[in-house]
Amino acid sequence: MATEAGNREVDSPGVNLIPPVVFLACLLTGGLLELCLPTRMVMFSGLASLVLGLALGAAGFVFMAVAHERFKRIGTNVPPNRPATTLVVQGAYRFSRNPMYFGGSALFIGISLAANSMWLLTAYIPLWLYLALHVIPREEAYMTRAYGDDYRAYCRRVRRWI
Repeated sequence: MATEAGNREVDSPGVNLIPPVVFLACLLTGGLLELCLPTRMVMFSGLASLVLGLALGAAGFVFMAVAHERFKRIGTNVPPNRPATTLVVQGAYRFSRNPMYFGGSALFIGISLAANSMWLLTAYIPLWLYLALHVIPREEAYMTRAYGDDYRAYCRRVRRWI
């Protein structure tokens, strides 16, 4: 089920530094730190860390990709600096209001575990802070302005993350 909105030509969440750029910057920073000052997670053996990381990363990627494709199929904008044209509440959005961010987070943590790297895992923290304190609040305020009671009802039914 998708709810159509009126003209949203000007209004948007106003997130100009899009999350994939921050994701990549954090991943590269963690990777560079790992190359310069190698670490290992003591809670997992190499094989356990690799298997768990690959499984978590793959699941996160699939969840994120399914959500992304839902946006594309419906024809609404994916970047959070563009206006939404439709309130998407089906597919992965039945389980999470932010499945792309949740899936991307699982992918990032999965990569960290597969690499058995504390630096990579630590590099996830700024990404999470950016999403939780900047991106998601702006998107939620925008969606409330754009879709009002329909969005509020959706928020009561579906959790922010999962």
